[in-house]
Amino acid sequence: MQLLNLAIAMMLDFAAPILLASLGGVISESSGVVNIALEGIMRFSAFFGVWGSAVAKNQWVGLLWGIGIGIVVGAFHAYITVKWAGDQIVSGVAINVVSLGIITYFLELIFKTTGYSPSVPYFGSAANRISLTFLSKIPVLGAFSRLTIFVWLSLLLTGGLHFLLYHTVLGLRIRSVGENPTAAETLGVNVFKIKWFAVIMGSVFAAIGGAALSLGTMASFNNTGVAGGKGFIALAAMIFGKWTPFGAMLAAFLFASAQVLQFILQATARGIASQIPSGFYSALPYFLTIGALVGVV
Repeated sequence: MQLLNLAIAMMLDFAAPILLASLGGVISESSGVVNIALEGIMRFSAFFGVWGSAVAKNQWVGLLWGIGIGIVVGAFHAYITVKWAGDQIVSGVAINVVSLGIITYFLELIFKTTGYSPSVPYFGSAANRISLTFLSKIPVLGAFSRLTIFVWLSLLLTGGLHFLLYHTVLGLRIRSVGENPTAAETLGVNVFKIKWFAVIMGSVFAAIGGAALSLGTMASFNNTGVAGGKGFIALAAMIFGKWTPFGAMLAAFLFASAQVLQFILQATARGIASQIPSGFYSALPYFLTIGALVGVV
């Protein structure tokens, strides 16, 4: 039973960054703006989160730094795509590509390395996890006894975004702008303000997801794999979930389960299975992503 709780807890930890970024994609696309820059935003936030935590010796400051850079990048994307009606795909790809070069430069400038940053205070340490010890002995629920704040944030924000989009006037305006901006404008809705709001809020969600990568279960920034395509998996989760918050949540859980399965298969491989290259197991979540999208799109 403890193994089951451990597997579920691992799945929730893996799912949190994907789900948070996917929610960012949901709110942005609900307003009619495609944001494929989720990967770049997550990478920026992961780095700035570690940088802020290193400077202040406090993981909360790191989280704020991560959110701050997410707002800046989101505002840039909104400026290009909303203000100047630039190509949304080109802008998103540019952010993803530029993030690689800029972060490599700052990583070497600040931490004197091109690979891993030094360890910093983070939310995944035993002292900083949210402890609900009374759940530890209960099957399934025991998985919720020692989670990071990012898991709880991802679950709360899923419900919050669903309520915002489908049960508030603001949510109705966001969806109306995404579905028919001309009609929304004739009804007095400020289309540009709504799009700006949605894009920046979506970037904040993605930034929290990026911070979860470096300040959640890790305690450093890995330049070669901190994002590791998580932003693109988040896009896939958004599509698989039919552009809805709860749909994205279920998709994120599915993809995260594939990551847990990857570790289980690697740890228990025997006989012929032990001869399979580790890269095959590492690719399982991405195979599942492709297969899921083939069945949906």
